[in-house]
Amino acid sequence: MNGSWHLGRLAGIDVRIHWTFLLLPIWIYYSSLAAGSGAVAATVAVLLVFAIFGCVVLHELGHSLTARRFGIPTRDITLLPIGGVASLQRIPRSPWQELAIAIAGPAVNVVIATALFASLPLLAATSIFADGVLAFLGQLAWVNVALVVFNMLPAFPMDGGRVLRALLALGMPYRNATRLAAGVGQVVAVLFALFGLLSANLMLVILAGFVFLAGRGEAMMVEREAEWEQRGWRPIDSTADQPFPMEQSHLQPASRQQSAAEQSLPVVNAQWDARNVLGWLSSQSVDEFLVSSHGVVVAVVRKCDLLKAVAAGMGSFTLERLLSGRFLPFRNLRSPSM
Repeated sequence: MNGSWHLGRLAGIDVRIHWTFLLLPIWIYYSSLAAGSGAVAATVAVLLVFAIFGCVVLHELGHSLTARRFGIPTRDITLLPIGGVASLQRIPRSPWQELAIAIAGPAVNVVIATALFASLPLLAATSIFADGVLAFLGQLAWVNVALVVFNMLPAFPMDGGRVLRALLALGMPYRNATRLAAGVGQVVAVLFALFGLLSANLMLVILAGFVFLAGRGEAMMVEREAEWEQRGWRPIDSTADQPFPMEQSHLQPASRQQSAAEQSLPVVNAQWDARNVLGWLSSQSVDEFLVSSHGVVVAVVRKCDLLKAVAAGMGSFTLERLLSGRFLPFRNLRSPSM
């Protein structure tokens, strides 16, 4: 995500923080001072914010690790003032998989809240921790309860909205389930905005706008995907059922040798977006090009197919997304045994 800084890696997943996140602790600190709480109380409030967002990272990690079990990698986890976002490389079309991934995040908060509530009496009995520390942990426990309740509201594409879509998709087409879930989510977003305006809660209004636009955007994306599928935009190689990229792929397995023609083709990184790749290929007198991921060549793509993808409005998509979403025909260079 643009404007974000890399904090580190957790379970092999990059954790990033958007610069706007810094506005939140600053606002919390000076709001506490303005309310007459004092510098110590304001600092504790900021520490509580950081502790809450630590729980948010664990929440997003729950989504990411569950997605990984289904073969879906996560690009990164990014912290924003309104919460966290785990950027999965694709959303599963299997309702049961989406249901499991959506529930995994709130389940982490349930575990954290349960652990905190269970430990508070034990900590209080030891008389080691000050009342302020116990109060801090108690607040953190209740915030995790609030995170569970809030995230499970049917505001697509929040967790509750994804649970709703997954349940609907068990009995109706995925496209219709998305339409209905997105419609419910937009109604909930409007209610968020009205409540935020009446209570002078700017953060809730911002969150409502994010939910409304994100839900609408994903619904439009599903509609467009359905149209692409109706046109038959599927991968040429039927063995490409695993998510792209495959980190275990080998450039040249023993059973598959590159032809001399393939060896002379230009190689493009899978993280490049389609429009930039097409512009770069305009100076190349070739009909096909190779796509590499993690230093490994994994696919051959025709330039004319890439041109069709750009013309269809997918110019901002990375090659990785086009291939994993099956919107761009390609010839697989992976070993058949993988």
